[in-house]
Formats: sequence, C-alpha cells, structure tokens
Amino acid sequence: MNSFDQDYLNKYGKIIGIDEAGRGPLAGPVFTAAVYVDSKEELKLLSNIGADSKKLSEKERIKRFNFLIKNFKYDINYSDESVIDEINILRATNLSMIKNLKKLDLKDVFLMVDGKNFYFDDRFECVIKGDEKSSLIGAASILAKVSRDNYMITLDERFPEFEFKRHKGYPTKKHIENVLKYGIIKDYRITFNPIKKFLIENKVKYNKNDFSKYRLIKLGIL
Repeated sequence: MNSFDQDYLNKYGKIIGIDEAGRGPLAGPVFTAAVYVDSKEELKLLSNIGADSKKLSEKERIKRFNFLIKNFKYDINYSDESVIDEINILRATNLSMIKNLKKLDLKDVFLMVDGKNFYFDDRFECVIKGDEKSSLIGAASILAKVSRDNYMITLDERFPEFEFKRHKGYPTKKHIENVLKYGIIKDYRITFNPIKKFLIENKVKYNKNDFSKYRLIKLGIL
C-alpha cells in the first residue's frame, strides 16, 4: 500500500487524487481526472494500479484505465482549445478540475492535486510530481491520459492529414511540417507558439470563422 496516500487517508478520511493530461500540445483539449477513495481496502487495490501514466506503455495504460473505471468513483472532464486560448492553460486546467469535483459532488473531502498553482474551495494540497509519489494521483493521470489520447485518435479520423494519432497534438517535427503544409483547424491553440508566431507572420492557412473574434483579437490579427 502506498504510504504517501495512506498518511492522507488516515488524516482526512476521504481523499481525491486529481491530475491532467495535455497541457503542452498545440492542439486539442486539456483533460483532467479525479479519483476518490475512502477506505484502506480501496487504497490497497489501487497500490498496484495507480502510476505515472507517462511511464506506462499504451497497452498497459488502457488495461489499467479499464480496471479503474470499473472499480472506483471517478470523473473525467476537459477544457477545450477555445477556453485555453481565452483564459490561459493554467486556468483552463483548474476549471476542468473544478468541473470534476462538481460532478463527483462529494463533501468533506481532501484534494491531492498534481502540480502547483491550482486553487479550490475544498481543502487541498498541490503535490509536485504527485503522479510519481501517489498511487491515487497516478490513477487520475491514467484516466486523463487515456481519455485525451482517445479524443485525439478520433480527431485524427476526421483530419488524417495532421496525424494526431501519432503525436496527440504535441509539437513534433512532423506535426510542425503538417501545420505549415495544411494550415490549422479550429482545434488548434492559437495562443501557443509556434502556432501564434505562424499566424502573426501569416505563414499558415486558417479559416477566421473557426475562431472567435476574441481569440483572434488577442493575437492582434483581427
């Protein structure tokens, strides 16, 4: 059993682990997930499942994802690219986490959140590298990662020229080449470089109707 999580459970009785996936990509939403436990039995069950999603193979992540959604109380949510552009990635991530908590609708819980600079009305602690220290946060990271990957795979089916299935929206060399060749669609975060730079310098094609006036005004291109 994870002693890190056990200490929090002993102190607070009911705990929620929260993590995100997709803060760095150039396209697509940022996903967040929250997983709830209130017993030693649940933590013991979680101890061999929760892990930093980045350190697991895709096959293993999916296997653990399916186990988690069958055996734990959880919520998965996201903030899309328009929200990210309008309020910034940190606030958009925090907003999605708040939506997780509203969906779970639990009282007198303590939140363990991966990262820093997040804020909630409930009692909480931001844990640097929380997905490595906590099985509970690690479980949330798996739910968020697999959910976002599935979203990007679906997006790839609609827009195969961008190859979202391969890079999930992250700024790989091939992804940048595809952007310069095909332009951008509404799913891109236009406040993120190099997309922002390409737009300002008129290096990529785009449809103005795909983006709100507010997003374009922020870049000074409308």
